[in-house]
Amino acid sequence: MTDDKFVMRVGAIGGGAAAGLLAVMMGVGASIGADFSNLGDSLVPRTVAHLFAAYRGEIQTLMVVDNLFVLGYLVAFIGLATATRRRAPLFAGIALGFALATGVLDFLENSLTLGLLGVVTQNQTLFTAPTLTSESVLGLNLLGQVKYLCANVAVVLFGIGMWSAERLHRVTAILFWLFAPLNVLAFVVPAFAAARILGMFALLILGAVVLGRQARAVE
Repeated sequence: MTDDKFVMRVGAIGGGAAAGLLAVMMGVGASIGADFSNLGDSLVPRTVAHLFAAYRGEIQTLMVVDNLFVLGYLVAFIGLATATRRRAPLFAGIALGFALATGVLDFLENSLTLGLLGVVTQNQTLFTAPTLTSESVLGLNLLGQVKYLCANVAVVLFGIGMWSAERLHRVTAILFWLFAPLNVLAFVVPAFAAARILGMFALLILGAVVLGRQARAVE
Protein backbone atom coordinates (compact mmCIF):
# COMPACT_ATOMS: atom_id res chain seq x y z
CA MET A 1 0.00 0.00 0.00
CA THR A 2 2.92 2.34 0.68
CA ASP A 3 4.09 1.90 -2.93
CA ASP A 4 0.60 2.71 -4.23
CA LYS A 5 0.47 5.83 -2.09
CA PHE A 6 3.82 6.98 -3.46
CA VAL A 7 2.78 6.35 -7.09
CA MET A 8 -0.51 8.21 -6.64
CA ARG A 9 1.23 11.12 -4.94
CA VAL A 10 3.79 11.36 -7.75
CA GLY A 11 0.93 11.04 -10.24
CA ALA A 12 -0.79 14.01 -8.62
CA ILE A 13 2.41 16.04 -8.93
CA GLY A 14 2.75 14.95 -12.56
CA GLY A 15 -0.81 16.01 -13.33
CA GLY A 16 -0.31 19.40 -11.73
CA ALA A 17 2.98 19.91 -13.56
CA ALA A 18 1.35 18.90 -16.86
CA ALA A 19 -1.44 21.44 -16.27
CA GLY A 20 1.17 24.16 -15.71
CA LEU A 21 3.06 23.19 -18.87
CA LEU A 22 -0.19 23.18 -20.84
CA ALA A 23 -0.84 26.72 -19.62
CA VAL A 24 2.61 27.71 -20.92
CA MET A 25 1.80 26.19 -24.32
CA MET A 26 -1.51 28.04 -24.37
CA GLY A 27 0.42 31.26 -23.79
CA VAL A 28 2.83 30.52 -26.66
CA GLY A 29 -0.12 29.61 -28.89
CA ALA A 30 -1.80 32.91 -28.01
CA SER A 31 1.34 34.78 -29.06
CA ILE A 32 1.13 33.13 -32.49
CA GLY A 33 -2.49 34.22 -32.84
CA ALA A 34 -4.93 33.03 -35.51
CA ASP A 35 -2.20 31.13 -37.35
CA PHE A 36 -1.87 28.73 -34.41
CA SER A 37 -4.87 26.66 -35.51
CA ASN A 38 -3.48 26.40 -39.05
CA LEU A 39 -0.25 24.88 -37.74
CA GLY A 40 -2.08 21.75 -36.68
CA ASP A 41 -5.00 21.69 -39.09
CA SER A 42 -3.72 22.78 -42.49
CA LEU A 43 -2.93 20.04 -45.01
CA VAL A 44 -1.50 22.42 -47.63
CA PRO A 45 2.29 21.88 -47.67
CA ARG A 46 3.11 25.42 -48.79
CA THR A 47 0.95 26.94 -46.04
CA VAL A 48 2.48 24.73 -43.34
CA ALA A 49 6.01 25.44 -44.60
CA HIS A 50 5.48 29.21 -44.51
CA LEU A 51 4.01 29.00 -41.01
CA PHE A 52 6.99 26.94 -39.87
CA ALA A 53 9.33 29.55 -41.33
CA ALA A 54 7.42 32.45 -39.77
CA TYR A 55 7.13 30.94 -36.28
CA ARG A 56 10.29 28.84 -36.04
CA GLY A 57 11.21 30.00 -32.52
CA GLU A 58 7.71 29.62 -31.14
CA ILE A 59 7.36 26.11 -32.59
CA GLN A 60 10.68 25.03 -31.10
CA THR A 61 9.55 26.34 -27.71
CA LEU A 62 6.24 24.50 -28.06
CA MET A 63 7.97 21.21 -28.86
CA VAL A 64 10.34 21.47 -25.88
CA VAL A 65 7.48 22.28 -23.49
CA ASP A 66 5.23 19.65 -25.09
CA ASN A 67 7.83 16.90 -24.57
CA LEU A 68 7.92 17.80 -20.87
CA PHE A 69 4.12 17.92 -20.90
CA VAL A 70 4.02 14.34 -22.22
CA LEU A 71 6.20 13.17 -19.34
CA GLY A 72 3.89 14.92 -16.88
CA TYR A 73 0.66 13.44 -18.16
CA LEU A 74 2.18 9.97 -18.49
CA VAL A 75 3.13 10.09 -14.80
CA ALA A 76 -0.43 11.22 -14.03
CA PHE A 77 -1.89 8.37 -16.11
CA ILE A 78 0.27 5.85 -14.24
CA GLY A 79 -1.07 7.31 -11.00
CA LEU A 80 -4.65 6.97 -12.27
CA ALA A 81 -4.02 3.35 -13.26
CA THR A 82 -2.74 2.67 -9.76
CA ALA A 83 -5.76 4.39 -8.19
CA THR A 84 -8.34 2.51 -10.29
CA ARG A 85 -6.82 -0.95 -10.65
CA ARG A 86 -8.44 -2.36 -7.49
CA ARG A 87 -11.92 -1.29 -8.56
CA ALA A 88 -11.55 -2.08 -12.27
CA PRO A 89 -8.23 -3.85 -12.98
CA LEU A 90 -9.05 -4.75 -16.60
CA PHE A 91 -10.15 -1.23 -17.51
CA ALA A 92 -7.16 0.26 -15.67
CA GLY A 93 -4.71 -1.97 -17.54
CA ILE A 94 -6.20 -1.29 -20.98
CA ALA A 95 -6.48 2.42 -20.24
CA LEU A 96 -2.83 2.58 -19.23
CA GLY A 97 -1.86 0.82 -22.46
CA PHE A 98 -3.70 3.42 -24.54
CA ALA A 99 -2.29 6.21 -22.37
CA LEU A 100 1.25 5.00 -23.05
CA ALA A 101 0.44 4.76 -26.76
CA THR A 102 -0.77 8.37 -26.60
CA GLY A 103 2.56 9.43 -25.11
CA VAL A 104 4.59 7.54 -27.73
CA LEU A 105 2.54 9.06 -30.57
CA ASP A 106 2.95 12.51 -29.00
CA PHE A 107 6.73 12.08 -28.91
CA LEU A 108 6.69 10.91 -32.55
CA GLU A 109 4.54 13.87 -33.57
CA ASN A 110 6.91 16.30 -31.86
CA SER A 111 9.97 14.63 -33.39
CA LEU A 112 8.45 14.78 -36.87
CA THR A 113 7.50 18.42 -36.34
CA LEU A 114 11.08 19.31 -35.38
CA GLY A 115 12.38 17.31 -38.36
CA LEU A 116 10.10 19.15 -40.78
CA LEU A 117 11.05 22.44 -39.14
CA GLY A 118 14.69 21.55 -39.84
CA VAL A 119 13.85 20.93 -43.51
CA VAL A 120 12.20 24.34 -43.80
CA THR A 121 15.13 26.03 -42.03
CA GLN A 122 17.64 24.31 -44.33
CA ASN A 123 15.71 25.49 -47.38
CA GLN A 124 15.87 29.05 -46.07
CA THR A 125 19.62 28.71 -45.51
CA LEU A 126 19.98 27.65 -49.15
CA PHE A 127 17.91 30.70 -50.20
CA THR A 128 15.10 28.58 -51.59
CA ALA A 129 11.40 28.84 -50.83
CA PRO A 130 10.35 26.78 -47.79
CA THR A 131 8.67 23.59 -49.01
CA LEU A 132 7.32 20.36 -47.55
CA THR A 133 5.86 17.27 -49.16
CA SER A 134 2.18 16.37 -49.03
CA GLU A 135 3.10 12.99 -47.50
CA SER A 136 4.99 14.55 -44.59
CA VAL A 137 2.21 17.01 -43.78
CA LEU A 138 -0.45 14.30 -44.02
CA GLY A 139 1.65 11.99 -41.83
CA LEU A 140 1.96 14.70 -39.19
CA ASN A 141 -1.80 15.25 -39.25
CA LEU A 142 -2.57 11.53 -38.97
CA LEU A 143 -0.20 11.13 -36.02
CA GLY A 144 -2.07 13.87 -34.21
CA GLN A 145 -5.47 12.33 -34.92
CA VAL A 146 -4.48 8.82 -33.82
CA LYS A 147 -2.86 10.28 -30.69
CA TYR A 148 -6.10 11.97 -29.67
CA LEU A 149 -8.15 8.85 -30.45
CA CYS A 150 -5.90 6.79 -28.15
CA ALA A 151 -6.34 9.46 -25.49
CA ASN A 152 -10.12 9.11 -25.90
CA VAL A 153 -10.01 5.41 -25.07
CA ALA A 154 -7.74 6.04 -22.08
CA VAL A 155 -9.88 8.75 -20.49
CA VAL A 156 -13.16 6.89 -21.02
CA LEU A 157 -11.80 3.73 -19.38
CA PHE A 158 -10.17 5.67 -16.55
CA GLY A 159 -13.52 7.40 -16.03
CA ILE A 160 -15.21 4.02 -15.62
CA GLY A 161 -12.60 2.93 -13.10
CA MET A 162 -12.88 6.22 -11.23
CA TRP A 163 -16.66 6.08 -10.72
CA SER A 164 -17.59 5.67 -7.07
CA ALA A 165 -20.00 6.97 -4.45
CA GLU A 166 -17.80 9.99 -3.78
CA ARG A 167 -19.10 13.11 -5.52
CA LEU A 168 -15.70 14.38 -6.68
CA HIS A 169 -14.96 11.02 -8.29
CA ARG A 170 -18.31 11.03 -10.10
CA VAL A 171 -17.84 14.58 -11.37
CA THR A 172 -14.33 13.74 -12.57
CA ALA A 173 -15.51 10.54 -14.25
CA ILE A 174 -18.29 12.38 -16.08
CA LEU A 175 -15.87 15.04 -17.29
CA PHE A 176 -13.50 12.31 -18.49
CA TRP A 177 -16.35 10.80 -20.51
CA LEU A 178 -17.42 14.18 -21.93
CA PHE A 179 -13.87 14.86 -23.12
CA ALA A 180 -14.08 12.06 -25.70
CA PRO A 181 -16.94 13.53 -27.81
CA LEU A 182 -15.44 17.01 -27.39
CA ASN A 183 -12.15 15.67 -28.68
CA VAL A 184 -13.81 14.06 -31.71
CA LEU A 185 -15.75 17.23 -32.54
CA ALA A 186 -12.50 19.21 -32.50
CA PHE A 187 -11.34 17.20 -35.54
CA VAL A 188 -14.14 18.57 -37.72
CA VAL A 189 -15.26 21.79 -36.00
CA PRO A 190 -12.35 24.23 -35.48
CA ALA A 191 -14.27 26.11 -32.79
CA PHE A 192 -14.02 23.07 -30.51
CA ALA A 193 -10.20 23.00 -30.66
CA ALA A 194 -9.88 25.66 -27.96
CA ALA A 195 -12.53 23.90 -25.87
CA ARG A 196 -10.53 20.67 -26.14
CA ILE A 197 -7.44 22.36 -24.71
CA LEU A 198 -9.45 23.85 -21.84
CA GLY A 199 -10.98 20.41 -21.27
CA MET A 200 -7.51 18.87 -21.06
CA PHE A 201 -6.51 21.52 -18.52
CA ALA A 202 -9.57 20.81 -16.38
CA LEU A 203 -9.01 17.04 -16.51
CA LEU A 204 -5.38 17.39 -15.45
CA ILE A 205 -6.31 19.58 -12.49
CA LEU A 206 -9.17 17.32 -11.39
CA GLY A 207 -7.08 14.20 -11.89
CA ALA A 208 -4.32 15.67 -9.73
CA VAL A 209 -6.81 16.55 -6.98
CA VAL A 210 -8.37 13.06 -7.04
CA LEU A 211 -4.96 11.37 -6.94
CA GLY A 212 -3.85 13.58 -4.07
CA ARG A 213 -6.95 12.69 -2.05
CA GLN A 214 -6.60 9.01 -2.89
CA ALA A 215 -2.98 9.05 -1.76
CA ARG A 216 -3.92 10.61 1.58
CA ALA A 217 -6.64 7.98 2.08
CA VAL A 218 -4.19 5.09 1.67
CA GLU A 219 -2.84 3.70 4.93
